[in-house]
Amino acid sequence: MKKMKRIKIFFTLLILLLSNGAHALIELNGEYGLSTQKYGADRSDEIKATTFGGSIALYLFNLTAIELNYSQTETITSESNTIAIDSTYDLIAQENNVLVYSYGLGIRQAFASRKARFRPSISLGYARQFIKDSTTATFRNNTTGNIFDVSDTPSKLRDDSVFGSFNLELKLTRTISLRGSVKTIFKAFEFDRAQDNVRYTIGFSWFL
Repeated sequence: MKKMKRIKIFFTLLILLLSNGAHALIELNGEYGLSTQKYGADRSDEIKATTFGGSIALYLFNLTAIELNYSQTETITSESNTIAIDSTYDLIAQENNVLVYSYGLGIRQAFASRKARFRPSISLGYARQFIKDSTTATFRNNTTGNIFDVSDTPSKLRDDSVFGSFNLELKLTRTISLRGSVKTIFKAFEFDRAQDNVRYTIGFSWFL
């Protein structure tokens, strides 16, 4: 609930801020991504990642805009291998949850006008990234048959980061386009880690 409230406040403030430049072209973007990977000998283990986000671009020039964005990715890794802890207890499952969300400010450069059928663009800028990591382990008491969960204290991390994205829009109507994006975000100045956190999303863009 608190996360959704923060998102609503963030975008409400951005819209109010950008309304002062209503004479300029404004583009709103919404995007979503989902990936699932099964693994393990019996394919009972799974990695599931869900991404959603949005952005506002204020075009100060014909093809160049200031971009403000929000992105959130939740990755859940579930494993169900049985591991004997001692003669009484077995570890029968583990679930790791990593939540990453970020706020970004940067420049978007388009390579075709909004009237073009296909409209590629790139975005680059600064992001404030927040990471929350938690793990829950499930144990079984082989004497009583009882099953119980043990969760660790979630770890939290904040990073000054860099984001970059390549976007391609397919014009559907005069104001609405289908949009696909490839985005990366990584700790500032650690450019060798750019390929470690790549997200693929699809969504829509709307010109005001």
